[in-house]
Amino acid sequence: MDRIAILEKEISELRKTLEEKESELYEMKKNWMPIQNRPQENSASWQQNEINGVKAQYGDKLPKWAIERYSRQILLPDIGVQGQEKLCAAKVLVVGAGGLGCPAAVYLAGAGVGEIGIVDYDNVDLTNVHRQILHGECDQNKSKAESAATTLRSINSHIKITPYNIQLDSTNALEIASQYDLILDCSDNLPTRYLLNDLCAIVKIPLISGSALKMEGQLTVYGYRAERNVNEKNFSYQGPCYRCLFPKPPPPETVGSCSSNGVAGPVPGVIGALQALEAMKLIVGHPHEKLLVERLLIFDGEDITFRTVKLRPKNLSCEVCSETPTITTLVDYEIFCRTQAKEKDLDLHILPPKNRITATQLDELLKGRHDVNEDKRHLLVDVRNEAEFDMCRIDGAVNYPIEKFRGEKVNELSNIVNDGCQLTFVCRRGNDSQLAAKLVLDLISEDSRGLVKDLVGGLHAWAETVDKNFPVY
Repeated sequence: MDRIAILEKEISELRKTLEEKESELYEMKKNWMPIQNRPQENSASWQQNEINGVKAQYGDKLPKWAIERYSRQILLPDIGVQGQEKLCAAKVLVVGAGGLGCPAAVYLAGAGVGEIGIVDYDNVDLTNVHRQILHGECDQNKSKAESAATTLRSINSHIKITPYNIQLDSTNALEIASQYDLILDCSDNLPTRYLLNDLCAIVKIPLISGSALKMEGQLTVYGYRAERNVNEKNFSYQGPCYRCLFPKPPPPETVGSCSSNGVAGPVPGVIGALQALEAMKLIVGHPHEKLLVERLLIFDGEDITFRTVKLRPKNLSCEVCSETPTITTLVDYEIFCRTQAKEKDLDLHILPPKNRITATQLDELLKGRHDVNEDKRHLLVDVRNEAEFDMCRIDGAVNYPIEKFRGEKVNELSNIVNDGCQLTFVCRRGNDSQLAAKLVLDLISEDSRGLVKDLVGGLHAWAETVDKNFPVY
């Protein structure tokens, strides 16, 4: 074991040295590159073109290195030399360096997008590596934004990569977004989704929004404006924004997440790659009929099918993107959505304190040392799905998956409580267990309500305070 520890330390030091050398090489290449071969900081990007039939003007032909590097996509009539020049001048902000953001950023960097910003507040965790392809085992506990930037620079040293190791919110979003031409929403929570939608509506840039959960993914383009594209026939056309379709957020307990519901790694890979493709099409000037504007792409990994559904057009009285908006500044989106933007810290508070129990108290109860309840019968109900229950569980627990917890199952447990049995619900983090407990509490008598509990913090709390060997996932 000592030898393993020594080797791990040596490898870590070597990786750090390699990163420093790669960073030094990147700066040398950037400074050495002839000035005429660099993407121009102030060159016209796709949304700054003239309209009304006046064609945009670009600089000289692409340099030798760019023609050689990007030749396979320059050959496409839909891109060509002018399209590649637009890509080299474009600035794209990717919000989220996770399952969606990693593949999206890889293909944007490979395509030669001149500047890519990467926003992510989180650090790399081992559970990320199966789908977040810019990170590896050696990047654990490193900033995701920095890890992604390092990998992207190794893919393309001709472009500018700017990492933002911050939580994007209403205090900093405008300053960052004002430096970019379009935004990719690769986040995983409602507050950020509404924040990015309102932000893009205010600064009038398009938003390419993707999502992935379990075996399904979705993709669409919000906030498209034809006036920015010389290839449009009708410059007055505008696509819907997210609020046009969903003015108010759903209850937080109805929204799933990858950490709670799982995700197959290739699913966000597919959607993230398609986000990059839509970004490239936007940049080179495809009209809205060829983009996912007013259309939602749905990918089902179960049977490998794609389908598109028609979305409602722009809401002319939308609060944020209409001609007379009532929302003109960014708000506190965690309050608006009644949930946190940091999904890892999600902590619902549905039950009163009397119906909650700590991991230590549950341990005492299970061991029969809890004075108040030592004479009571007790049933421990785990509401995670069957796959999670099979992975790990507290001894003696029975499995009632939350997605099937309704009707007869709720009545069955309610009758047990009315007969004097104490009931404790557990889940992974203490959220679903509250939902299940509330269903039972709504059916039992007032005298029996004190017998229903849920484990605060779920099995994560159990692993932290009771059983250090209990798997955390």
